This record gives sequence, structure tokens and C-alpha cells, in this order.
Amino acid sequence: MNIRACVIALMRLASLMAFSWSCAAETVSINAGVTSGQPVTLSAELKRPAGSGPFGGVVMLHGCAGIWKLRDDVWVDRLVSWGYVVLQVDSFVARGHPNGICESPLTVSPRTRAKDAHAAKTYLSGLPYVDGDRIAVMGMSHGGWTTLLAIENSYLDGDVRAKPFKAAVALYPWCESPLYRLDAPLLILIGDADDWTFAFRCQRMELKDPGPHKVILKVYPGATHGFDVDQPDQQVLGHKIRYDAEAARDAVERIHRFLALHLQGN
Repeated sequence: MNIRACVIALMRLASLMAFSWSCAAETVSINAGVTSGQPVTLSAELKRPAGSGPFGGVVMLHGCAGIWKLRDDVWVDRLVSWGYVVLQVDSFVARGHPNGICESPLTVSPRTRAKDAHAAKTYLSGLPYVDGDRIAVMGMSHGGWTTLLAIENSYLDGDVRAKPFKAAVALYPWCESPLYRLDAPLLILIGDADDWTFAFRCQRMELKDPGPHKVILKVYPGATHGFDVDQPDQQVLGHKIRYDAEAARDAVERIHRFLALHLQGN
């Protein structure tokens, strides 16, 4: 068999393997409650592994520009290949911001989006092939900031949250300080050359009541915002976005292990 034939055979095999571990994405609607006095129904993309489950799940939260397929869809496919059902929630379009909110990031606040995350978790928990006790939340940038708040619980409204997320992953978030009483273990990955969300804020972040849950922070030397996106260098609103293959590879490995530990117990 010549080289060209080998390449074609490998591509066909890869396509068959990809089909075997996932089902086609499905667009679903999530009732996100009320924002500014109006009920909000969000659109979300649901993707699952092949098989009957029950599977662990991941709620995926996009950045300030909305769903960025070059990054977000890659993560969705990766998570599905690891055996998780993924619900990728769009917090902006239904609220009238199809082009995102990067120039005004509090237009749809992370605290509002944290409620979206829990609404998405409730939706996932109701699916017959999802184990509602094994659902994580993962977000990037503005979605990473939201992730921090989705697992923070000050208990100001009464009892401890009854059904929290099992784990949380935040890629280059805007770190809050302080955080109170986390519901779940948290993994934060950020570059020390990030000039948008600043690693030093995460390094100085104070956790008032850590309880049993750990915060793991990994800072990548020389990495910028969006270091995991395989694309040419660019500037977005004056901020550097540069792919860092080594940091991206490490992030994939760390997230894989972290989710396996907390969603699969191995």
C-alpha cells in the first residue's frame, strides 16, 4: 500500500472512530428564569457519547464574544470523546447580544450567567442517560469568571446548595477576590502573559471558607489569553491572543485527569 492510500485509510478510520464515540449535536432550549423582568429561554447545543450511559456531564460556558466555534466546539468534541455529555449554553443571543459583550462585560453579568449554568445543570440532570450527581461546569474567559461564581455559595439565602456541580474548570477567568464557600473543587488554568484577565488576580485570590474543596491554580509562563486556541496570533480589543502548544497540551491533560478524578472517581 502506498503512502497516499495509507493516509486515506487512516482518515476513513478516524471518521469511523469519531462517529462511534459520539452522536450528532442537538439544539435544545433551556428555561433560564427571569432577567430584567422578562422570562428568558436560552439556546444550547447538546452533544453526547454513543451508548445508553449513564454518563457524567459538563455544562460549557463561552467567553465574552459568545460561542467561539474554533475553540469551544473543539473542547466539546474532546469532552464527548472522554465520555461526557456536553451542554454548550448560549447566554447572549436570547438576551439580544448576538455579537457578544466584550466591550461591556457586565451587560450580561457573570452572576446572571451562573444562574444559566445551574439551569443547564437542571436540564442535564433530567436526561435519562446523564448521572445528575456527576456534572461539572467549565468555562473560558467570561465563562471562566462565571464558573467561579457558579460554584461559590455564600449560604446567604439559607441552606447549602442542595445539588451543586461536582467539579469546575476555569480557563483564563477574571478572578474574584474574595470567594466564599466553594461547592466543588476548582481547577484554574491561566497564562502569566495574559493581559486581559491577569494571572496575578488568581494568584492573590482569597478563599474565605475553603471547606473540603481545593483550588488548583496552574499558571503557564509566557502564555496569553486564549492560549489553547490553535490559530494565528491576533489582537482582540488590544489584547494578545496567541496559541501556546505546550500550555495547550498540558491544559488538555490536566483537565482530562481532573474530570476523571471528580466525575469518574479514577
